[in-house]
Amino acid sequence: MTSTETRRGAAPRGVEHRSKQRDDIQGLRALAVGLVLVYHLRPTWLPGGFAGVDVFFVISGYLIIGALVNELRRSGRISLVSFYARRARRLLPAATVVLLGVALTTVLLLPVSRHPDVLREVVASALNVQNWQLAIFAGDYANATAEASPVQHFWSLSVEEQFYLVIPLVLILAGLRGARPGRNAFVAVLAITVASLAFSVLYTPLDHTAAYFITPTRMWELGIGGLLAIGLPRLALSRAARLASGWLGLAAVLAAAFLFTTAMQFPGWIALLPVLGTAALLAAGSGMGDGGVSALLARQPLRYLGDISYSLYLWHWPVLVFLMEHLGVTHLPWEWTLAAAAASVALAAASTRLVETPMRHLSPRAAYTAGAAMIAASVLVAAYPWYTAQARIDDLKANAVLGDDHPGALARDPQYPVEVPTASLVPDPVVAGDDIAEAWDDDCGKVAVDREDCWYGPADAPRTMVLLGDSHMTQLSGALIDLAERSGQWRVRMLVHDACPFNAEPLKVAAPDGKQRQNTEPFANCPADDRAKREWILREKPDMVVTAAMTPQVYKEDMNWEWPSYERAVEGYREHLRPMAEAGIAVVGIRDTPRSRPDVLACLIETPGQCDRPRSEAVTPDPVTEAVATLPGGKAVDLTDWFCDADKCPAVVGNVVVYRDNHITDSYASTLVKPLGDALGIERR
Repeated sequence: MTSTETRRGAAPRGVEHRSKQRDDIQGLRALAVGLVLVYHLRPTWLPGGFAGVDVFFVISGYLIIGALVNELRRSGRISLVSFYARRARRLLPAATVVLLGVALTTVLLLPVSRHPDVLREVVASALNVQNWQLAIFAGDYANATAEASPVQHFWSLSVEEQFYLVIPLVLILAGLRGARPGRNAFVAVLAITVASLAFSVLYTPLDHTAAYFITPTRMWELGIGGLLAIGLPRLALSRAARLASGWLGLAAVLAAAFLFTTAMQFPGWIALLPVLGTAALLAAGSGMGDGGVSALLARQPLRYLGDISYSLYLWHWPVLVFLMEHLGVTHLPWEWTLAAAAASVALAAASTRLVETPMRHLSPRAAYTAGAAMIAASVLVAAYPWYTAQARIDDLKANAVLGDDHPGALARDPQYPVEVPTASLVPDPVVAGDDIAEAWDDDCGKVAVDREDCWYGPADAPRTMVLLGDSHMTQLSGALIDLAERSGQWRVRMLVHDACPFNAEPLKVAAPDGKQRQNTEPFANCPADDRAKREWILREKPDMVVTAAMTPQVYKEDMNWEWPSYERAVEGYREHLRPMAEAGIAVVGIRDTPRSRPDVLACLIETPGQCDRPRSEAVTPDPVTEAVATLPGGKAVDLTDWFCDADKCPAVVGNVVVYRDNHITDSYASTLVKPLGDALGIERR
């Protein structure tokens, strides 16, 4: 059925007529893509530049829902065939070219270890489910420090397309009820918007990583645009109101861009700032010749950037990711930043002229045929190398067994009896990124105190060890659990929480001006979580508490989080741990593992003899052990010599790959059982 009829009613003033392109909207698109581009190229300049995506959502809802309701009012029906053909003509051609380019470049440029993840995301992007793919995999902290995907940004397109699969049907049903389809459409969109906003506010604090990507938490942003399109003509705003609306809207969008950070629980209620700001800017441009912000947005070159904004959004991120990969850096130098921006604009201009524009005149039948072919091409081109790479990786994992010729850390033991022979590396660097502790596989990397399922070791063991800290405690958990099981005397309870060091002084987000902003707990409410764990420990009195965490330097370099000072970090650990020591609990602090070079696995694949890091760079001051050393009976454990010699910290020790990113591989951790047992005084049977 190509269209659905609705009962016609009188046609009161309806949605704003759009036979003419509004130049201010093109300028607003330019603003949105500019915020995203600057944020990705220089995040410290615009820490909240990701709000440009919210601007796009509101514009899209305003134009698309407005056009659908206009059609409903004008003809009494909505042609689904025509609508989806327009979406295919508008979005698929440029997206397909980018996805094919990414798939081919991935195979040619990236190490095979990254092929499955990137190509899986290419397929997800082609099928418009990239947002759900990211919600599932980005929420896995074990993968949180993995290299950025060149198609990560396709998540927002997936949100839009999922929304537009549903909204025309909702509007058709609304048009079937009563004689006032416009009013019914407004009520239907309002209901979706309110429900989505409520869900976003409630769900974001529970899992802000997934909430950022999934469609139910984002639909309200498109809905706000739709409500504005339907209701704006009835408001009859005065010129003064439109001028004020424009300036207030611009201030709101820019405030979000400059003040928001990735540490905030987003979208939730705070996304109202850029969303309502965009709505205000759209309302400001509803009059003709008003001047103000709308006149500024309608000028060149903003209009031109708006014209190419879709292709610019598509191209800029893979250009940036592949360029950083090629240069082996995580932040581009100035000259390369400018080159990336220029290349992105050039590709966007060419894509708009040579790909987007010619395809907009296809008939609906041709659009569907071409659309199906483009989706199939993207999927097939990515699927075959994805399959072959995954097969190779599965084979390497199956053969990753530690033997006598893979002593790992034990090769550093002065009493190790034989010279380490030359042997293949375990795990192979291609698969080392997946060599994680069992606790992560068991979902025991983020453990609240009320969870009772993250216990390891003999159930009847007479002694209890509790592990506290962030992911750098979890990376050692396999060795400690193995030690407990071999002893037969210890049970281990995981009370770790990724990105939450067991510290009474909360981490804060470092601002571009060198000041600090309160961290809004991106992974959990760390202070409350830590207090609950401390109370449980003091109540249950386990025999031993072991803690470790990333050093302040690692937090600053990898996550841009920091404590007010090193001394405050030491005191924060001491404040949480002192009551335990005074209660007679053995408190052990393990110095953080030495830091690898950022691209350690790629280095091992490409230039394996050049992947060591100077000890002076790899080993940084550790407040955990400094605090524990001052506690009654506290024991500070330093494993550095099991990783490094006097001058350097190698990426491979005893034929075992040490690092998978800033974490050590579980294979290497398993070779630390003896050193840990000796340090903790736990005998192995």
